[in-house]
Amino acid sequence: MDVTQALLGEHGVVHLLVEQLEEVLERYHTATELRAAAEPLAITLLGHARIEDEALFQPYEKQTGSLGPLKCLRHEHELMDRQIRVLFRLQDPQALRAQIRALLDVIRRHLAREEEVMFKAARDAIDKGELEHLGHHWAEFRGVKLGD
Repeated sequence: MDVTQALLGEHGVVHLLVEQLEEVLERYHTATELRAAAEPLAITLLGHARIEDEALFQPYEKQTGSLGPLKCLRHEHELMDRQIRVLFRLQDPQALRAQIRALLDVIRRHLAREEEVMFKAARDAIDKGELEHLGHHWAEFRGVKLGD
């Protein structure tokens, strides 16, 4: 499996978690409820960013010798990481809700950039065999057994 396909599949899960969180955002009134609702997305994003960097960003940079779209994408990963950390420190429900909305906006923009720019750039720059090898790295990291 091509690593860009694997990561795109993970994006499907992230899109679903974004939608679910957005749906409950106004129904929850306490910081505890809001944090509990945001936790699955936060945990998923942190793990996704790690494997994406290892299995796609680093190989792309090594292959091209260029940051290309990576500068912006890595900045967004760092921004999301900071925003997630703030989520778990805020006590005021209104401030927490605003922080969650800001995070959701960054996530949507980030996923679109990866799906529309980065994955294509990676497929153009990295040969198919290496993308497959990186897909196996992804599978090992995720504990997924791929049939060959």
